[in-house]
Amino acid sequence: MGEDSTWGHSFSSVQTAVDNGEECMIISALAAPPLLLFTIPLTLVDMSSALIIDTVMLPADLVITPSDPKLHTPRPMVCRYDYKI
Repeated sequence: MGEDSTWGHSFSSVQTAVDNGEECMIISALAAPPLLLFTIPLTLVDMSSALIIDTVMLPADLVITPSDPKLHTPRPMVCRYDYKI
């Protein structure tokens, strides 16, 4: 399962989808506002599919002990923005 596995963390994919969607929408709004027409629907589809899959996998996540309890959203996010000026 690896050291950065989300097994054992309930609804971690939903949190990753929310964090990633938020970052992508901010980047789209700042860089190219027309991209919001694609970013918002894709984020909603990503969050809803993550919610469905995490709900199905909830019994397994409750049984498995996480390798690192502090690690809730270990996957790297797709959209990154450096807010430094």
